[in-house]
Amino acid sequence: MIYDDVLEEVRQKAEAKAEKRGMKIGRAEGRVEGRAEGRAEGIVEGRAEGRAEGEARGEKKAQESFALKMLTAGKLALEEIAEYSGLSLAKVRSLKKRLA
Repeated sequence: MIYDDVLEEVRQKAEAKAEKRGMKIGRAEGRVEGRAEGRAEGIVEGRAEGRAEGEARGEKKAQESFALKMLTAGKLALEEIAEYSGLSLAKVRSLKKRLA
């Protein structure tokens, strides 16, 4: 009887220790997996933001280039250039000063 009780106690302690070790390993694996997923998600999000920012810059440059060509031609009023290029009148005026 005493032997069985001691044996049961040892077995319970071993199970508790194994469970604790398993929890520790599971947490570590979860952290690693979470970090990897977070990095991957961050990279994808960063690339998308970078692309969108690059496209916006490119579009703005194209608008300015278009307005500069119209200003150089000198055939349109500043208001018309602003309307056709999609730029503000203030921006068109700024571009005109740059040409002078």
